[in-house]
Amino acid sequence: QQQQQQQQQQQHNHQELIWLFICFLGIMASFVCYGLLLEFATSGGRTLHELSFLFVTSGLYTLTAAAGRYVRDETPTTIPPARFAVLGLTSMGSTFFSVRSLRYVIYPIQVLAKSCKPVPVMLMGAMMGKSYPLKKYINVVMIVLGVALFMGGGSSHKTSSDDDGEADAEVVEEEEDVSSSPSQIIGIVLLFVSLCFDGGTGAYEDKLMSVHSVQPFDLMYNIQLGKTILAGIGLLVMNELHLFIKLVHEMGFLLLALGLSGALGQVFIFVTIAKFGALTCSIIGLARKVTTLCASIYFYGHHLNAIQGTGLLISVTAMVLNFWGKKKGGGHGHGDGGRAPTAPIAPEEMEKMLSESEDEEQGDLEMMDQEDDKK
Repeated sequence: QQQQQQQQQQQHNHQELIWLFICFLGIMASFVCYGLLLEFATSGGRTLHELSFLFVTSGLYTLTAAAGRYVRDETPTTIPPARFAVLGLTSMGSTFFSVRSLRYVIYPIQVLAKSCKPVPVMLMGAMMGKSYPLKKYINVVMIVLGVALFMGGGSSHKTSSDDDGEADAEVVEEEEDVSSSPSQIIGIVLLFVSLCFDGGTGAYEDKLMSVHSVQPFDLMYNIQLGKTILAGIGLLVMNELHLFIKLVHEMGFLLLALGLSGALGQVFIFVTIAKFGALTCSIIGLARKVTTLCASIYFYGHHLNAIQGTGLLISVTAMVLNFWGKKKGGGHGHGDGGRAPTAPIAPEEMEKMLSESEDEEQGDLEMMDQEDDKK
């Protein structure tokens, strides 16, 4: 009987490893593809109409959340729709300004800048009398220093792989202009506004979660539905429906691929958190972020000088140290022998990770910081 139990345990561990491998590949493939597709849609002289992008992708996220809510038989929340409209508005603002910034800065800058999300959060917390450990300040300073070196270390110019040499010259010239200092400043301001919307979304979400009970896919469904409705109203009110039709005609398949890859990534994130915990999912998220940066630099020909390379290394090192500290501190791992975590993952924590992954790279560090605050 003991031998049979050992065989069952080995079989269980083997199945868990297979699931972990599937989740790892699923998250990596989904979001790396999402990042590369998003950069393709916003480079080479192409522009992405933000409201149209939001309408299509949020609509697909809404369908994904509705399916997840149905499969898990989640009970609908009693939170008034007006509250979700506020969450939808702040979340839409974050995505809008983040995507808009790609008209002025290259994609790796956006990815790294979004890692500075703890900065406005900690500033607001400090103003309200909240204290943080010294290591948290050091970690944030390292990330900010790395991002500053990356953005200020030199012009990051893109190259085009088109066959037409004349078109190549025009695209390179245009993109070199985009990487100029005034354009970068505009892009940085837009990214800062996006981070502020992120902070507002998280703060208001925490306030709702402290009063109401809501399950992860139900919360995701309501927020994404609000974003879809608001984006649709924006298209009508601003008389930009013709831009939506034009974008669908020119990049319909690309928009669909962006929405599906992001939605599929949401599913893999949910499975990973449910089976292995938030820490495992965050570590995979960090690996995904680094892989996306490397893939962007390789496929889109971003030339980095020594200063920018140093800045990139400092930022990634700070992220790794942050996660290493959480692991040593006993975060939400996948438990003994690959089993699911002993402590259940709160629905609101699961939704935070689902919503934070939507805009490709949104706040891995802040999610872990929030876990610290709960302890």
